[in-house]
Amino acid sequence: MATIHTPTALATALGLIAALLIGDIAVTVGLFNAEVVMYTAAAVVGTFLTPSYELGLANRLIRLFLIVMVGLFALPGFIIGLVLSLALLIFTRSFGVPYLWPLIPFNAKALAGILVRRPVPTTNIRPSILKPRDSSRQGMPQPARKAGKGGSKTIEKKK
Repeated sequence: MATIHTPTALATALGLIAALLIGDIAVTVGLFNAEVVMYTAAAVVGTFLTPSYELGLANRLIRLFLIVMVGLFALPGFIIGLVLSLALLIFTRSFGVPYLWPLIPFNAKALAGILVRRPVPTTNIRPSILKPRDSSRQGMPQPARKAGKGGSKTIEKKK
């Protein structure tokens, strides 16, 4: 009940301190290794930093796959699991476009355009990976301007 009335910033700090204390107690008692606590902390931070729910589910599936591979085959299982996960990403295509484009196949200009975003109205070239018939997008829209004195009809007040 007390956490309902606790300010958000303070609740976050208290949660972090509680997680550190519980992790320290678990390692001290011998329930977990320090590596397990660090892995869990990194996984939780990664979960909170994932921008979309669907991507979070995909990350959870990959993480579960890696845990199973490590549990069965130790370090070689981890390496094989990483290679298989990377191969899945490399060979996946979404609407005919490679999932890791512009990294694979490498396109430096498109990668720079993704890393350094320009405003949408100034981007007038379609991505080359789509093989468009017309590589230029629609022209820049002109801003709306008020017509001059003689160019618009004026409504006169009745006397």
